[in-house]
Amino acid sequence: MHIMVDLETIGTRPGSAICSLGAVAFDPVAGTMGQEFYAPISLRSCQAARLTFDADTVGWWLEQSEAARAALKGGEDVQKVLQEFQQWWRALRAKFIWAHGANFDEPLLSAAFRACGLAVPWKYWDTRCTRTIYDLTGVKPDRAEGVHHNALDDAKAQARAVIVAYAKLGLAKVAA
Repeated sequence: MHIMVDLETIGTRPGSAICSLGAVAFDPVAGTMGQEFYAPISLRSCQAARLTFDADTVGWWLEQSEAARAALKGGEDVQKVLQEFQQWWRALRAKFIWAHGANFDEPLLSAAFRACGLAVPWKYWDTRCTRTIYDLTGVKPDRAEGVHHNALDDAKAQARAVIVAYAKLGLAKVAA
């Protein structure tokens, strides 16, 4: 099973605070989307876990839409969210973790697992990058549906684009 993840964060480096975690299961060969996971995360709990905040990223958030900024309000304890995500991952028998860039979502999410004393549920060699496959195929995620910078909406847009890219490469059972 493939899982697309997207994070909304208060920083761009591993160890940064996470505002929300969105993920969707998908099968790029069959061209199907599956179960979803979404959780807003309490920034206070991130601070307690010693995850960091970046002033430039806070400023960037202030320039985003009100709908996108909703991810910054409230939320659950980061450790609880990560434990729930671990359970969701295992229940789906997930293997591959996809993210929009090899150097952002997955490293930040792995760092949060470690900061909370939790095991990362995937193997480092099962990480996949959307930017590479998009570049090879000329595909871009369609952000017209949902709210851009909502972690779940972005994860779904990115997964749909990977499905299209697989089809363009002749790796899928669906037409491009």
